[in-house]
Amino acid sequence: MQMLRRTLKRLIGPHGNPLLPARSMEHLEAIRTAELEHVLDFLPARCALLEIGSGSGWQAKRLSTLGFSVEAIDVPSSNYVSTRVWPVREYDGTRIPFLDESFDCVFSSNTLEHIPHVREFQREILRVLKPGGIAVHVVPSASWRVWTNLTNPLRYFTPPLRHGEHASNALTEMLYFRRGWWENLFRSSGWVIKSAGGNGLFYTGCSVADSHLSIKRRRALSRILGSACHVFVLAKARATPSRAAATP
Repeated sequence: MQMLRRTLKRLIGPHGNPLLPARSMEHLEAIRTAELEHVLDFLPARCALLEIGSGSGWQAKRLSTLGFSVEAIDVPSSNYVSTRVWPVREYDGTRIPFLDESFDCVFSSNTLEHIPHVREFQREILRVLKPGGIAVHVVPSASWRVWTNLTNPLRYFTPPLRHGEHASNALTEMLYFRRGWWENLFRSSGWVIKSAGGNGLFYTGCSVADSHLSIKRRRALSRILGSACHVFVLAKARATPSRAAATP
């Protein structure tokens, strides 16, 4: 832990108390902006796009300004209901409230890990996707889970809690966030994986260093410590598996 502190201090420089600054929305927005810029390379230009788990709708709003025709959905229990900047349609978390083959692309960012029925939910995504359409998902990596576990005591002085709905605790979640686990989920749910890679950013769930660590340095750290997220680009398989096969 002391080695981690010293390494971060050298990278960050003399900024007072850089390891545990107050969490800032500016930092979160910078991270999400960098992730969205990375994802844009995979999205069909100006397509009809559905964002699942939109939160405040910030990314949906940004995509709209770039010429995409955007619909955004999230559950009523979202932590971002009071800070919405875009019309986010609330839904029950199970049935996507749109007709079959409505979208050219379905996008989610750090959402699938929070859906307990994630395998069954893939059928809904496949249903609303047009023939030839794609799904692009940003999901947490095992590296993110490892470094979040290690840095959690720096801020909270307590053992880390699980982040998503698929593992029983923060330690086993390292297995669930492996690239291989996500690949198995998608392939067994009726998808063909067109591409898979990291988001090229290092960060933790504890916001250690927050905005004191620039996006440029987070990109450099990701090459050493691993990317915080995987980015999957998916297409429909020729045959969608049966409902029984898609049940977790």
